[in-house]
Amino acid sequence: MALSLVVSLVFLLPIHYLARGEFFPLGATFERWLILGLSSVVGFVVSALLLLRSFQFIGPRLTMLIGSTSPIFAAALSWFFLGQALPVYVAAGIALVLAGVIWVVADNAGETLNEENADYQKGLLTAAAAAATQGASFTLMSAGVADGYHAISASLIRTIVGVAVLALLICLRGSWGNRLKPMIDEPRAMIFLIFASLAGPVLGTTLVLLSLQFTSVGVSSTLNATTPIVLIPIGYLVFGEKITYRAVIGTCVAIAGVAVLFAG
Repeated sequence: MALSLVVSLVFLLPIHYLARGEFFPLGATFERWLILGLSSVVGFVVSALLLLRSFQFIGPRLTMLIGSTSPIFAAALSWFFLGQALPVYVAAGIALVLAGVIWVVADNAGETLNEENADYQKGLLTAAAAAATQGASFTLMSAGVADGYHAISASLIRTIVGVAVLALLICLRGSWGNRLKPMIDEPRAMIFLIFASLAGPVLGTTLVLLSLQFTSVGVSSTLNATTPIVLIPIGYLVFGEKITYRAVIGTCVAIAGVAVLFAG
């Protein structure tokens, strides 16, 4: 994550200059930096660390299953703190989308998991905490781009804070060498890292911030949670993964939910 954010920062600085005429968002208020900075720490650092721990405890499948509930936390927090009440049809659409995503991700989620393992409950709690912090990050991002604040500037602020915090943590642990070694040993890994950084922290995060200016936290986080659905055809075309009936049904349910969201 740290190297990905550093690469993202390298791209965001010139992009911000082209879009805003300056390398840094100098006009941002302290409050703006604080809110977006907190969203970065909560999303890029705390949530990511919780996810990694959950992967170790219960594996990626079950972690993703529980993580699919993050829009519920996002909608609840945005309603409580930002007053974003959801119309009935939007709540129904969110429920359908999440049902479809959970149905897909739940496929064989616990096939190799021993529920008597001492780390099982720790994993469930850690995954739930990761989902909650991800929902909190969305809420903070929404507050950070309020009043039409530029999404590129908001993305740059989040990246700067994320890089600073992660760099501090890595320095305290003295593990920079371990982070850089894979890039040195395998140069192709840097190419993948660059593309991942462009697709994720640069383009993906900026689009999420932009979407939060036009729709509610609940809707934006729900659409963001459809990643497992989007990955199904990619997995089939690129990796030759089999598409199951369960995946097809879950996708249809999720698409129906998206249609309901846009029906209003």
